[in-house]
Amino acid sequence: MLRNYETRADADTMSRALRAVADAARLRLLRLCTDRPTSVSELAAATSDSEPNVSRHLKQLAQAGLLRRVRRGQRVEHQPATDAGFPAELLGLLLSRLAPDDAGLREARARLHAIEAGARASLRGSAADWVVTSRLGRSLRGALGSEFTRDIAGARVLVRSQHREVLEALLQDGQCSALPGGVPRVTLRATSKPEKNVLQSWLEAEGFDAEVLTSGEVRTGAVFDVCLEAPLHDELRELDQLPALLQRTRARLGDAGVLWCVVPYDLLEEQGSPPTRLRALLTECGIDCLAIAPVEAEGRHVLVARGRVRATRSVITTSTSTSQSAAVRG
Repeated sequence: MLRNYETRADADTMSRALRAVADAARLRLLRLCTDRPTSVSELAAATSDSEPNVSRHLKQLAQAGLLRRVRRGQRVEHQPATDAGFPAELLGLLLSRLAPDDAGLREARARLHAIEAGARASLRGSAADWVVTSRLGRSLRGALGSEFTRDIAGARVLVRSQHREVLEALLQDGQCSALPGGVPRVTLRATSKPEKNVLQSWLEAEGFDAEVLTSGEVRTGAVFDVCLEAPLHDELRELDQLPALLQRTRARLGDAGVLWCVVPYDLLEEQGSPPTRLRALLTECGIDCLAIAPVEAEGRHVLVARGRVRATRSVITTSTSTSQSAAVRG
C-alpha cells in the first residue's frame, strides 16, 4: 500500500507508471539509477543488454515520471525523478521492497563496480600523461622563487598548470607546512569535466589535498588571494585570447590579490617589446605589474609576470580627500 492516502492521480498517470515497472529489466535499471547517476552505455554493459534496448526502457521509465535525464557536458545521466506525486511514491515503495540479493541486480552491480574500477585505472593513466615533468616546469618553478612562496602562504590559491614541478611546490606537505603564513588552500582549475576527473585522479594517486573546479564552477563567485595562470601549450594561440584571460583572472581576485601568469614570448612579438606589451595589458586589466622575467627551456620561450590588483578604492579615497581639501581651502 502507498503510505500517503491523500495523494490522488488520474488513471492514465497511474497506468503509465504501473506499466513501466511491470518488467524485471526495467525494475533493475530503476534500482541501478537510484544507486548512482548512470549512463546508457554503462547500464548496457552492466546488464549485458544492447544500448537501444536499455535506452528504450529508460525512455519508458522517464515518460512515466520515474526517471529523469540530466546532461553533464557530453555525458547524459539517468537519475530518479524528483517531482512529487504517484510515480515518486510508487518508486519509493518498489525500491523498499526489491530484494537486495536479486540475482540479476547483484550481477549488474558487480559489473558496474568493475567498470568504475577500470575507469579509475584509465584516469590514473591519463593523469600521468596530463601532469607533465619537464625542464620547462623546473625552470618555471625556479622563476617563481621565494616571492611566490611568500604570496601563497595561508592564501586561497587558484591554479591552472600541468607542470608537475609547479603543482608539487603548492601541494607537498613538507614544503607547505614550513610556510610562515600557513598552508595555502589550493584550487586547481580544469576546463572540462573529463579534465577535472583526470586531475582528481592524479591528486588521489599522489596523496595531495586540493579542490578541483571547472571554469564554470569557478565563476560561481569564489574569490582568491593568488591566481597562477600557466595555460597549456595550445590554449593561448592568438593574442586576442590574452586580454580575455587576464580579465577573467582579474575578476577572480580579491582586493590586492596577486596574479602570476605565464605567457608565450612569441605571442607578443608582433607588437613591439613583449615585456612592455604584457605590462601594458596587465595595466589595462587593473593589475599593476611588479615583475617580469623571461624563461627558456626545451625550445620554448615564455614570460613569467607577477602583478597585484590595483587598489582602486584607495585611489578614489585619496582623490576624494584631495578634492574636499581643495574645496575647504577655496
